[in-house]
This record gives sequence, C-alpha cells and structure tokens, in this order.
Amino acid sequence: FMMSSYTPTVGGTSTFVRNPHYWGKAALPSKVEFTNYADESTMAAALQAGSIDAMDQFSVAVSPQLLTGGFNVISIKAATHRQLSMRNDQAPFTDPRVRQAIALTLDRPAIVKALFQGFADVGNDSPFAPVYPSTNTSVAQRTLDIAKAKSLLAAAGHGAGFSTQLVTENFVEIPQYAQIIAQSAKEIGVNIGLKVESSSQYYGKATFGNSDWLDATMSLVDYGHRGVPNVFLTSPLETYNAKTGTGTWNAAHFANAQYDKLVAQYIAASDLGTQKTLAGQIETLLLAQTPIIFGYFYNYLTATTKGVTGVYPTAVGHLFL
Repeated sequence: FMMSSYTPTVGGTSTFVRNPHYWGKAALPSKVEFTNYADESTMAAALQAGSIDAMDQFSVAVSPQLLTGGFNVISIKAATHRQLSMRNDQAPFTDPRVRQAIALTLDRPAIVKALFQGFADVGNDSPFAPVYPSTNTSVAQRTLDIAKAKSLLAAAGHGAGFSTQLVTENFVEIPQYAQIIAQSAKEIGVNIGLKVESSSQYYGKATFGNSDWLDATMSLVDYGHRGVPNVFLTSPLETYNAKTGTGTWNAAHFANAQYDKLVAQYIAASDLGTQKTLAGQIETLLLAQTPIIFGYFYNYLTATTKGVTGVYPTAVGHLFL
C-alpha cells in the first residue's frame, strides 16, 4: 500500500491505496481507510454500528459483546501478560517464602475464566508462556494452596499477616485483576491497599527513583507479546546494572547470579533441546524465588464484521490485509 492521506487526531482518518509498483502479488483492496478512536469501547461501538469493517485488537474486559455479537473473532495464542512484582529488597518481600505465599493464593483457572472467558492460558510464574516451543512443560504448575501459603507465611515470621500497597495502572482488565489479587491475599491475612493510577502517572519517567512502576513495593504492569521470551527474561529479571544496561525494567529489584548465568546460556543456545533444558532450570529457579507472579498469558483478539475475511493479525500488532 501507499499512504495517500494522514490525519493523526482522534476521529481523523488515514488512507492507503494499492501500490501499483509493488513487486509481489497486488493487494486485494484498492483502498484501506483507518480511523483513529480515543479508546477501545468507541472503536467496538463503531464496529457494531457497521462504521468500520475490522478493529485491530479488542479485550474481553472492555468488549465482551464482540465474542457473541455475530462477528468474526480471530484468536491468537500469545505471550501477552501482566507482571506482579514484589520488591525483593524491601520487607516483607525480602523472604522468598512470603512471595511464594502470595503466589499460592491465586486461583489461576478461575482468573482466566473470569477476566478472559477462557481466552488465555494460566501462567506458572516465569516468562515461559505455553506458546513458546522452548517452554519446559515438565515443570509442575503452581496451583491454589491456601494452607501451604499460610504455612510459608508463618515460617517467614508473618503468621499474623501484614499490610502493604500495590500500585498499578488503569488499563484494560488490570484494575479487576488487582482487586482479585487483594481479595485472594486476605485469605492468608495479608491486606493489600490498591493505588490505581493513569498510565502516564504510573510509568513516570520509567527510571528507578522516578517511576511508581519501578519503585513501588508491589507493582502490576502490562507486557505485550514478543516472538521469543528473551526480553521478558532480561529487562525485568536480570540484575540491574546501569553501566551494562541490564535489568532496566527490574521492578522486583531481583538480583540472582545463578539466574543471570542461566539466562545468558539460554539466549546463547542454538538448539531447541538445550533451550528446553535451560528453560526448565530457569522455571524451577523462578518458582523457588518468585520475584514476579506471571498469572496468565492472554490471547490476541481481533474482530471483523461477518462479511469481511482476509484480515490476518499478529500478536505484536501487525495487521495483514
């Protein structure tokens, strides 16, 4: 396609026409028009009204009506997820048993059903989503276990529970997920106060000391899909080093030399078998340490009107027509 017009404002449209000079097969549509919407709900309303033929992505939390409203729904397995970080350098989360206890309060299948109507996979507290070929599925899935969570909390010296704060952003299903986390933690006597901010306020300058995302004792953030797990393994989990630029998104302030070594080996591995072996070791280490809770990985959803086919999205946001 060739761009013929571009209006960047909300409500503005951008038009692309078929490129006669393209070297491959000519595009089927002679023209494609994109409309800019302020939010997902107005875009979904436009699709329902027939004003547009397709929307690039929608969420179950905001637009559940599209799942049963007579539209073509394209669902792609993805590694898109939320990360619940707990500051490994701040009490009481300096003790991995406390972090494990919080993780054990979550009923992950119920969360997937409630927030995504099943259009998601449960997470096992590592970045290795089911969609990745290198994910080692022999590592046992963490499940809801209130009795074990209480036992771990007592062994860590917090049998009477404690109070803390979770800071997050007002984005898609995240506020609802934060409420579920707080309600689940109450089962073991942990009181989590919620602070839900705008995305701009939450991220701040996105540097340590200047960001609620990176500085909060508990932080819940969104991560988009990646074709391989490398970014998820490095930026939020590697030991922070300003000189080398590692661990720049490490909201958990996690520092583990063995983890860093395993990730370097995983990234350098040239065959799937070696990757799976190393992935299993990483998954096991992260379950023991639990710096971050990876509760679920949700599908990338696209919708078109019934009369429109040939729209092919990718989980990183490409839209092939």
